[in-house]
Amino acid sequence: MIKVKLANLKNGKNEYTFRPLLIHHNIFPQFGIQFVIDGSYDYEFIGTSDFLNKRIPLEESIKYGLDSLSKKEGKYFLFDGSDSTSLMASYEVFKESNAINLFKTALTSIEQYTNPSAFNKWFFGSGSNLDLSYNISQDVYDRIKLTGWNFGYYNPQYKDFILFNGVKDIDICAIYMGNHPENYDHGVRNDLMYTNHRIKAWEILKNSKNISYEINKRPFPEYTDVLKRSKCALSPFGMGEVCFRDFEIIQAGSVLLKPDMSNVITYPNIYIPYETYVPCNLDYSDLIEKIKWIMDNPIKCSEIVKNAQELVKKLYTPENLALYWQHILVNS
Repeated sequence: MIKVKLANLKNGKNEYTFRPLLIHHNIFPQFGIQFVIDGSYDYEFIGTSDFLNKRIPLEESIKYGLDSLSKKEGKYFLFDGSDSTSLMASYEVFKESNAINLFKTALTSIEQYTNPSAFNKWFFGSGSNLDLSYNISQDVYDRIKLTGWNFGYYNPQYKDFILFNGVKDIDICAIYMGNHPENYDHGVRNDLMYTNHRIKAWEILKNSKNISYEINKRPFPEYTDVLKRSKCALSPFGMGEVCFRDFEIIQAGSVLLKPDMSNVITYPNIYIPYETYVPCNLDYSDLIEKIKWIMDNPIKCSEIVKNAQELVKKLYTPENLALYWQHILVNS
C-alpha cells in the first residue's frame, strides 16, 4: 500500500485543491493507495497554500514558497490549485525546489508559455503590470503534469443528466457573473480583464437581432430551468479556462458554446470541437454566427449534447481517477 500524506488540508485553498481526492478517497485503497494526514508516508502532496501566496508581491511569494519547502523531507509533489493554465509563482518555486513534479488541472503548450501575458494567462492578453512568460526546458516541462481531475470531478451529480422533453424556446443562455469584484494577484488587479472578456459577449447579444437570450442572474433552480430550455449556453473563460458551468450546461442537455479550447491541455478532456462542444473566437467576433449555426442544425446539436454526456459519464469515474494516480505513484 502506497501511503500519501495530504498536507495541511485546513490551510487556505489546500482542501479545495485536493477536493476530488477527498470526495473519492474510499476507492483508492482498492488500487493500492491510502491517504493519510499524519504519521509515516511514502509521498507528500503539498497544496497551493503551502508554497504560494497571491496576497503578497510575486517575489515575496516565491521566497515564501522556497522557504516553506526547504523544511520538507522525503518525496513530495506540488499542486498548484489555481483554475487556469497559468504557472505564475508556482513555476519559479518548482524549478528551484526538490519536488518530483508540479501538478496542474490544466496546462498549455511549452510554446504558449513563452508569450508574455497578464498573470501568465494566455487568454488575458498582454499589457498588464504583471505580464509573465516562461522559457521552459523540455525536461522541466515534462515534469509539470496534469492532476487527472478538473471541475468535472468536483460534483458527482454532474453525471445525473436532466431529462427535458419540453420546447427549447431560448436560443442562448448567457447567465454568469460578468462584473467581478475588485481583486488582486500579487498586488496587481486581475478583475478588469475578467470583466471585459465576459461582458463583451453580453454587449454582442444585446445588439443582436432575432436571437432570444437570457443574461440576468436568478436563483439556481430558475437558472437550471433556463439551461434546459436553451438551445445552447455560453461558458466564457473566467479566472481559468475550464469552468464548473461547462458541466452544468452538459448536465442540463444544452449545447456547450465556449471560447476555443485548443490551447488548453487537461484531463479528462471533454472539449472536442463540434463533437462535444461548439467553439467560438476568444473575442466573440463569431458569436452570432455560431449561435445561428446551432439554431440551424438541431439534429447535429442533439448529437453534440449526447456525445458530451456520454463522455462525461465515461471519463469522470472514481475508478479512472484512482487508476490515473496508481500509474503516477507506481512509476515515480
